[in-house]
Parts: sequence; C-alpha cells; structure tokens
Amino acid sequence: MGRRASLIVVGYAKVPKTSAAHGVHEFLSVSLRIDRETGAVVEVDSTAISAMVRTWVSELLLGVDFTADITPVLAEIDANYLSNATGSLKQAIHDAWRRYASHRAH
Repeated sequence: MGRRASLIVVGYAKVPKTSAAHGVHEFLSVSLRIDRETGAVVEVDSTAISAMVRTWVSELLLGVDFTADITPVLAEIDANYLSNATGSLKQAIHDAWRRYASHRAH
C-alpha cells in the first residue's frame, strides 16, 4: 500500500469540568482528513457532545487551508460559539494545526 492522497490529523484538548461534554468525554478531539497536495481539510469529525455542534465544526473547517494561518478560524469560533468548551474547541483545532505543521516540516 502506497502513500494516500490525504492524511488524518487529530487534535485534542481537555474539556472543562463545567461543560456538559465533560460528563461524556474528558477530552475533545477534532479529527481532520487533509489533502496532502493542497493542505485543505476535506473531511471533519469531532467528539463534540451534540450533532449540531459537530455539524457546525465540520462546516467551519471544511476547505480550510491548514498550510496557512488559522487565526481567522479561531476568531470565528470566538465570535460565533458561546460555550464553556469554546477554549477546548479552539485548542483542539490549534493542536491539529500544530501537529500538521510539524509533519510538513519533516
């Protein structure tokens, strides 16, 4: 089996104890399938507690170029996602971005 056209990158963050999600998951994960050639996110999954949030996160991240700065994505979360887990979501996405950047550097 050879190199695939995309790779899976997963970012993690602790969920605050004050969040409803903490009762289900201690960590929030954001799983991304990223096109190797373009760096674009082509598929998204997460352990967010509700289907609506998982859909919103997917819509937010689909097509995002992970070779570029993700500050605008994090700012959009601040502006549009009001939750005790806002910081966790941002951290999980940033963790995936950092992990992908580290992979590209090697």
